[in-house]
Amino acid sequence: MNLMKLFKKYILPEEIDFFAELHEQTEITKEILEDLYLCLTENNRESCQAILNDEHQAEMIKERNMNDLGRSFITPVDREAIFRAITHLDWIVISVKHLVMETEAYGLADLHEYAIILQQLKQCADTLSLGFAALQEKDISLIVEKAEAARKLAHKVTETYVNAMAKVAEGTNIHMMFKHKEILSQIKSIAKRFHVAANTLQDISMKLS
Repeated sequence: MNLMKLFKKYILPEEIDFFAELHEQTEITKEILEDLYLCLTENNRESCQAILNDEHQAEMIKERNMNDLGRSFITPVDREAIFRAITHLDWIVISVKHLVMETEAYGLADLHEYAIILQQLKQCADTLSLGFAALQEKDISLIVEKAEAARKLAHKVTETYVNAMAKVAEGTNIHMMFKHKEILSQIKSIAKRFHVAANTLQDISMKLS
């Protein structure tokens, strides 16, 4: 081992590609939202199970990212911004898990009537992942574009939620109305998490510019 390699190994702090790690976290989040769509709109049991499996993988990625952040001396932007990104992405996954648990507890295996709003959530995940991918290239304009697009999609989910809730309110079965209200509220919560994660992404981009 030459002198430079020894210097890098024992003297220089380890360089961690936090933007690559965040993108990996958004990719597993995107996969979970894709499976959520299939699980709830097509009653695809393999996709439902995949959500639970991927949730464990997402947890491991989140823990690794947190550990790397805690032991790193050098970060591309302030540590708080990276911490917020990690935690907000984690909250999306947790909220999806809660949604699946609620649908199973309420016996609502087929929710094809919510295909539009679930598709919008999936688009949120796709767009956010593209934004975090752009961090690695430090493509500020693309980051801002995708962050804004993700926010708009999250807002669109809220609009769809309002219309869906209006339809639920027209029902006569109180028990079913309660169940659907809870499901829709959890979907709205996921959209809110996407909105916050998009804000964090744009905050990071501003610190890079």
